[in-house]
Amino acid sequence: MNLTFNGVWRMDWGFGNPNITAAFIVCLLVLVWLPAFLWHRGFWWSLLPSIILGICLFHTMSRGGIVGGAVGLGLLVLFSPRPWPKARLVAGGLAFWVVIIGGFFLNAHERFGQGVVQEDKSISHRLAIWQCSPQMLAANPQGWGWNESGQAYMDWFQPLDKHESYGSLVNTHLSKVVELGVIGGSLYLFLWATLLLAGWPSNGSRWRAAPFAMLAGFGIAALFTNMAREPLVWILPALCGAAIVVDRLVRRETPNWRNMIVAGLACFSAVFILYFIGKGREPIVSVSNNAVVIGRGVPEYWIVMDSDRFKSYPRDFRKFVADHPETYFAVVKSVVDLPNNLTKPLLVLKDTNAHEDSVLLRKATSVTFLSPQFAPSELPTQLKARAIYGEFSNSRYAVFWDEQKLSRRIPGVSDFIPNWTNNLLAPFVLSITNDR
Repeated sequence: MNLTFNGVWRMDWGFGNPNITAAFIVCLLVLVWLPAFLWHRGFWWSLLPSIILGICLFHTMSRGGIVGGAVGLGLLVLFSPRPWPKARLVAGGLAFWVVIIGGFFLNAHERFGQGVVQEDKSISHRLAIWQCSPQMLAANPQGWGWNESGQAYMDWFQPLDKHESYGSLVNTHLSKVVELGVIGGSLYLFLWATLLLAGWPSNGSRWRAAPFAMLAGFGIAALFTNMAREPLVWILPALCGAAIVVDRLVRRETPNWRNMIVAGLACFSAVFILYFIGKGREPIVSVSNNAVVIGRGVPEYWIVMDSDRFKSYPRDFRKFVADHPETYFAVVKSVVDLPNNLTKPLLVLKDTNAHEDSVLLRKATSVTFLSPQFAPSELPTQLKARAIYGEFSNSRYAVFWDEQKLSRRIPGVSDFIPNWTNNLLAPFVLSITNDR
């Protein structure tokens, strides 16, 4: 996929995303200055490739990449040995302006200015997603699962009038915190803090400035896109992290435990602050024991969903609750996830097998099945069961449920049930309400 801006190709090195390419270039841009920290004349070996990589970075037109590159190079300047010879100052200044002029020649400055004088959708979409991250964390403190943050956002938190697709929260660190939960997300941030603290250059290992600056620049670039789906882009950061650890072990440099404790407290505090911000917003979705509770209150109805058959069910539920704010649902994908001794009405919208049926019968007392592939006589007499079939269903079991007047037929449909919230959910809620 080739992305362009105002007719200019945004450089991509096969990652399929110029922002990820920019993060990879940031790693290379910082690491090419390693020779300058290893020997006296290394500066001149690093200068030319850094100019080329700097222009490539501008060619990606990635704002996050530019910020990451600026942070990485800025740290290198901070840790570079002084005094700076005049020749190097002149050469460095000329190199800087060559890269800047190259960026203007590529019209990269026009994209960098977007969002300042006019709205930029890539920025506004990011901000909208990031604002939901505290609610997502509060809704599921155990985490939504690895690489599942984008799907969770689209399903349960994206405004119903929006339909953009996302594979993450467009922020590596926020995505991992939401996916790993309060404890796992805190440990993830602490790992980053530990590597940065370990990589801080010492008098005997000034060369660690390069991997330290690279990790910092890469971490900043990762704030603006998701790197987790591209394992290749993590190779250089992983190698730098390993080199830092090995150097520490060889030199027997012990950690500064006070800094480690402060960093750990800061990481855990940041995640818990996000969590409490989300709790304060009272999300209408929460997750507990693999059950998604929709609505603000104790669930009145439990539903076992077939996510393959009803692919958009999360958004459908949210629309239904928006129209019926007095209803509270708990949704699971397997009968195994139902609580024991369930006294609430249960709607099963998936085909169950013999094992699931045996589990179901031990957990519930009142069940409504969608197109069950068994007769009511196969169920224990103490179970209050009903069935829903389409008017033209081909199921051979439908007649048995009809004979005992335990079925409801949906007019005008067969086994495929269109508009399921009106045809299945609303009648189920109404029937339970009338029975009370």
